[in-house]
Amino acid sequence: MASTFLRSLVATAIGILVAFALILLAQYAGGELAPEAYDPATGEILIPVGATVALIVGWLVGTFAGGWLAMRTSTRPGPGWIVAGAVIGAGLYRAATLADSWWMMVLGVVAPLVAAWTAQRATGLAAVEATA
Repeated sequence: MASTFLRSLVATAIGILVAFALILLAQYAGGELAPEAYDPATGEILIPVGATVALIVGWLVGTFAGGWLAMRTSTRPGPGWIVAGAVIGAGLYRAATLADSWWMMVLGVVAPLVAAWTAQRATGLAAVEATA
């Protein structure tokens, strides 16, 4: 029992690390392709659509990869869903601190949930958990 718990704990930590590394990479790529612009007239930072799309893709890819890795390593779906929860929490924190639009907050929840569900289906653990 302790071995299973420790394995799940390590799998969750590695999955979160992988997810956030991929999200950071996507944000960096989005910033390089579509840099932010400062508007001196209003004092606002204008974030282009390309950077926003890159962030959403990062949420999807990062959550999928981190969740899939956590689920495969632990042989249980729970750690992958914890990875998704961490990405959702970070996305909501980002949206609240930067005063994002409501649709960005919704995508910050929906994208990681879809990615975690897809990762669970890809690992084949959905059928195992239903019969176990």
